[in-house]
Amino acid sequence: ATQLNPSVTFLGVFRDYVVNFPQDTVSPVATLNGLATFFTEIHKPFVDPGVTASDNIEGNISSKYEVIGTVDTSKVGPNYLKYVVRDLYNNVSDTLRRTVFVILNQTGPSITLTPPSQVYVEVYNKYLEPGFSAKDNQGFPINNNVVISSNIDTAVLGLYTNLYTVVDAFGLIATAQRTIAVGDTTRPLIIPKGNPFEHQVGTALDLNKVVNILDNYWSSNFITTTIQGSVDVNSVGVYFVKYVARDNSGNLSNEVTVRIDVKDTRPPVIKLKGITPMNHEVKTTFIDPGVTVSSAYWPTNLIVVTKRGSVNKDILGDNIIWYIATDPSGNKDSVSRMVRVLDRTKPTVDLLNVNEVNLPRWQVYVDPPVALIDNYNTDAQMRSSLVIINSLPKNSEGKPWGDGLGLFSVRYKVTDLSGNISHEAVRKINVIEATGLNSVMNIDRIMSIYPNPSNGLINLRLAEFLSQDVSVTIYDMLGNVVQQQTIKGNVLQVQEMDLTNAPKGFYLIRIQTGDQIYAKKIQIN
Repeated sequence: ATQLNPSVTFLGVFRDYVVNFPQDTVSPVATLNGLATFFTEIHKPFVDPGVTASDNIEGNISSKYEVIGTVDTSKVGPNYLKYVVRDLYNNVSDTLRRTVFVILNQTGPSITLTPPSQVYVEVYNKYLEPGFSAKDNQGFPINNNVVISSNIDTAVLGLYTNLYTVVDAFGLIATAQRTIAVGDTTRPLIIPKGNPFEHQVGTALDLNKVVNILDNYWSSNFITTTIQGSVDVNSVGVYFVKYVARDNSGNLSNEVTVRIDVKDTRPPVIKLKGITPMNHEVKTTFIDPGVTVSSAYWPTNLIVVTKRGSVNKDILGDNIIWYIATDPSGNKDSVSRMVRVLDRTKPTVDLLNVNEVNLPRWQVYVDPPVALIDNYNTDAQMRSSLVIINSLPKNSEGKPWGDGLGLFSVRYKVTDLSGNISHEAVRKINVIEATGLNSVMNIDRIMSIYPNPSNGLINLRLAEFLSQDVSVTIYDMLGNVVQQQTIKGNVLQVQEMDLTNAPKGFYLIRIQTGDQIYAKKIQIN
């Protein structure tokens, strides 16, 4: 079967050989990879471990193995496989056997954490779980079976661990672990207590107390404050101080500059002299007790006190007086006093010098007029509260009269509109035997003349209405007429005669109405 022919030869000497190789009758040698009994999971691809084979001629022919049989992974149970190897001369190895058991579970569940594996959480913030994925041996999700064990405390700095554990239906366990770092990256906050911050000159100043330093985690004991600048507390002026704070986590605050104004900020002290409320008697001059002032910085004589309000001494009621103290720095303080204008003075009943009356027996007593005198209320205002008690007996008409001889009295009390009650005034009544002289000569029966003695101003008041006018003549002790005046008989108001220009001494006042004449001695001091 030589291939030598003229078409492949050209030049030279050729010798044609035929080489005959002997027949190969040696079978390959094969061994199983892995165990003869093999386990695989249901519904998962079966990967055959194969065999290892060698041949005396070809060497390693492991890839030439043949498999007899199949593995059904859709159901649980044994599967039987046979392996043989053939070389180029069709020599066949010994038959190898493997039993493949399809089982339910062999690898167990798996759990995969959603990145990152280490999470940072700012202190006091909520930890947010990145998530995870858990599957059983079939690849179906079983996230609901995952139990997370955690020691995290976001209120305390530190490293914490979340342990994720999942158990499948066969009791097989898978775990994963995530590290959580709770840290502090928040800067401290410097808040000035005022900008500008006002400070009282002449008093000590702690610069640390000019600002408030707040931190999200660390207390003030773990915060270091750096202060740049100084303040002369004894000199009024404007100063600037810089503050920087570092917390125990190493976080630095922003630099804050505070303006500090050293000045007099303390208001003067003003105090009342006397008391408040203060009671003051109506119609009397009010003397203000005033106030006292002092200052921590300014001399007293430089503090100006302004008064607002006044006391109306002539009207009952409450009056408010404000005192405002102002120092040269413009600081102010004030205090008020209430002044209550009251009527605490008792009224009086003036008998108009008619302290004693001679009443002829069997005559009806006609009470001479009295004057009601008060520091605030008028006679007319008090007249209705006048109480008169007459000890004379009364006649059939209910009028007091001189039924029997003896000494009797009329007692008077009056109450003013403030409730003050007068002392009792007493007028004596002498009931005497009736004579013409006694009846005619009693001037007090028709007119009151008061005061007596006087300073020259004499009040005249008729006791009752008269049918005729009254002629009044005043004589000196030599019989000279000093003054004359006519009083209408139907006028009961007080009439005044002015003798202030007359010399001091005694005078005689003569009163005539019709044919009745009365006389009385008066004195001018």
